[in-house]
Amino acid sequence: MSRSLYWKITIPFALLVLVSMGILGFYMVNSSRNIQVDHLRSQMLKQARLVADASLPSLLEPAKQVNLDILAKTTGKEIDARVTIIARDGTVLGDTEEDPSTMGNHSTRPEVIAALASGMGESTRYSTTVGRVMMYIAVPIISQGNVSGIARVALPMTAVESSVNSAVFTIGGATAIASLLVILAAALIARMITRPVRHLTKAAQGITSGQLGRQIPVQTNDELGQLGQAFNEMSVSLKNMMATISGEKTKLATILSSMTDGVVMTDYEGSILMANTAAESQFNFKEANSLGKPLIEVIHDHEIDELVKKCLKTAQEQTGQIDVAGRFLRVVAIPLSSGKPPGALALFQDLTEMRNLQTMRREFVGNISHELRTPLAAIKAIVDTLQNGAINDMKVAKDFMEKLDVEVDGMTQMVTELLELSRIEGGRAKLKTGLVDLNLLVEEVVTRLSPQAERAKVSLAFERVPEMPLVHADKERIQQVMVNLIHNAIKFTPAGGKVTVDARSENGAVITRVSDTGIGISMEDLPHVFERFYKADKSRSGSGTGLGLAIAKHTVQAHGGNIWVQSEEGRGSTFSFSLPLKPNPQN
Repeated sequence: MSRSLYWKITIPFALLVLVSMGILGFYMVNSSRNIQVDHLRSQMLKQARLVADASLPSLLEPAKQVNLDILAKTTGKEIDARVTIIARDGTVLGDTEEDPSTMGNHSTRPEVIAALASGMGESTRYSTTVGRVMMYIAVPIISQGNVSGIARVALPMTAVESSVNSAVFTIGGATAIASLLVILAAALIARMITRPVRHLTKAAQGITSGQLGRQIPVQTNDELGQLGQAFNEMSVSLKNMMATISGEKTKLATILSSMTDGVVMTDYEGSILMANTAAESQFNFKEANSLGKPLIEVIHDHEIDELVKKCLKTAQEQTGQIDVAGRFLRVVAIPLSSGKPPGALALFQDLTEMRNLQTMRREFVGNISHELRTPLAAIKAIVDTLQNGAINDMKVAKDFMEKLDVEVDGMTQMVTELLELSRIEGGRAKLKTGLVDLNLLVEEVVTRLSPQAERAKVSLAFERVPEMPLVHADKERIQQVMVNLIHNAIKFTPAGGKVTVDARSENGAVITRVSDTGIGISMEDLPHVFERFYKADKSRSGSGTGLGLAIAKHTVQAHGGNIWVQSEEGRGSTFSFSLPLKPNPQN
């Protein structure tokens, strides 16, 4: 068994150690004295500030200022110092040792003047009140940025010197004894451990630079050998721990960056510590430029700021729903248990789309109710008329029955179209796709609707483009789209007008257009023409259900295409839709 490290660090360089410790002890005693004086000064400053804080409530209310003398006497006894509370004009309101009414005005005292000028005043002088040399520390009593008075703490210089000398004596004696024992071995330790410590230092520097897992050679079984072994084990553990932390940090960063909800972490003062990508997008800021800034300076919303502040103040979860820049957000502020003091985590959920969907649902129900009310009212009137005797007049009854049939057919068509629209929007309407020649499809629709155009005295023409590529589409549904578009064009084109249909290949898609010289669509109505039940002004309302264009829109989108309209009121409209040449992967 090797010799103990204890025997390796005895006796050598004893004389050098004693001389060095003598010099060091002398230096430490002087330094300790200065430190102790500074410590007493700092302690008195803290006590003065505490007295200022305690005095403020009574100082602000004239009726309670009589309590200040009691406060001064009580506090002075507790801290074993003289406490004086002085009004802004220098009047003494409370003192530990004297009756304030018998004391002169203190506005000319050096420490009072300095406290008012710089926020802290210090003075050492002979006190005529107590008849001793005193050290004074004074601070202003501030309320809402205004100085309301002065709080002063004083100690006799004899007490200061006694405390300082006692501390210096204690420190000096302890230092001399401890240093004598420790430094006796310092020189030998330095010589014996230079080489292993050098290895240890080099390895530690390598770890600092990121070379985790560094090892040092262990050649002894004594304390240095144990230190080397512990270092090696620590190095391996640190490497594994850092790998784990890095992995967890990467996971957390990935989760936060992938979240669609905004996340912002603040400290106990409401300053930003972290924000994810979603939060940056929601409030248009960069995390790197916002760290350490108050939340209100970054998000510019007082409701959110107040919510987070309330969470920090109460340490309870707070929720709210707030409109921010046209978006509807649900804000959840959660207090964090970690940190001293803890901060808060703010979660921002964008519910704008959900609210829009709820609005659309309400409008949809309202539209259905409105559209069904008219035919139902007509049917009710017809039935009442028939029940009141009209059924006995065969001619009148027949006419009413025909009207009844028309109204029922209209409601049946509306329900059918609603079901069709619901299936398409919900993705339940499966497309039966195949290669479709749009030239032939358009020709069939034009031929089918030509009689209607002739009755309306409207010219209907199809401009055929040769060698049109085939598209992958559901023929029947695209045919329905064409019927809706051409039917509407004929319907809203006055006699003598013209409807033109053409199709062309462009940018990997086939674009079909239906142009008319009809009454056109106003700028106000143009953005809404593809909405359910939407009808423009009375001249365009007609007898339709208002669902045809909505069905056409969702049908085209189900094929992976787009539909749009260009129109100018009084100068006609052009409805266009595109179908990709490549099949839609969703079908």
